[in-house]
Amino acid sequence: MSTKTARLGGVMGVWEAADRLERLARELRAGSLGVTAGRMSMNLSPAVMLDVEIRASQGGDREGLDVRLSWRPHRPEAASLRGEF
Repeated sequence: MSTKTARLGGVMGVWEAADRLERLARELRAGSLGVTAGRMSMNLSPAVMLDVEIRASQGGDREGLDVRLSWRPHRPEAASLRGEF
C-alpha cells in the first residue's frame, strides 16, 4: 500500500490557527479526522492509544511548536478476531 500525504501550511493569524487546531481536536475525540489539502483528501481513523510527540523550539528570531500524532489504524474486523478492544 502506498503512503498518501497531505500537508497543510501557510501563514495565518493566531486565532485562525487556534480554530483549526480546535476543529482537529474535536474530530480526534469523535474518532474520525478529515484532512484536505489542495486536491488531496483523506479520512483518518485514530486508534484509542496514540503515539504523541510535542517539540518546542526557541531561537534568536524564531519560535515553534511541532505536534506529531501517529497510530495504527483502528480495524474493527481485526480486533474482533483477536479479542481486542
